Amino acid sequence: MNELEALGLALEVEKNELELYLNLARKVKDKKAKNMFLFLAGQEFEHLKSFEEKFLEFAIEECKLPAVDKELLKKLIINVKGVESEVEALKIAMEQEKLTWEFYENAAKSAEKESVRRVFEELAKAEEEHYELLKAQYDSVMKTGIWMDYQDFNLEVE
Repeated sequence: MNELEALGLALEVEKNELELYLNLARKVKDKKAKNMFLFLAGQEFEHLKSFEEKFLEFAIEECKLPAVDKELLKKLIINVKGVESEVEALKIAMEQEKLTWEFYENAAKSAEKESVRRVFEELAKAEEEHYELLKAQYDSVMKTGIWMDYQDFNLEVE
């Protein structure tokens, strides 16, 4: 897959992740979970804008548009039908972020242009941060790990 194809696929992934988080926000009843999914939808919208800019710049330079690999896109997008609980929603969202994060890391490694590599690296880091946010919420709901509502240590530097 070349850089232009990877950028085109990334555009589709970000569109689908935006839709994923909006759908999950509609499905969950817990206000904190709903707000977190809406926050992540906003983040995905910002990623989409970044990819659109880079994609258009690159497409104009190359004077062509890529075909999106539909089979790979199917593998990178998780279906949210049938989600009944916050726990299910969080598991799906974590899995989605991990898939995207890994895809962006691999795309960055194979990018030839520095500017394209940088975009993928930045977004891989953002997807990793999304995963960590979701994991913290999952731990809170499951009452394991570090909880979102409780901090038993101080993060301030003295």
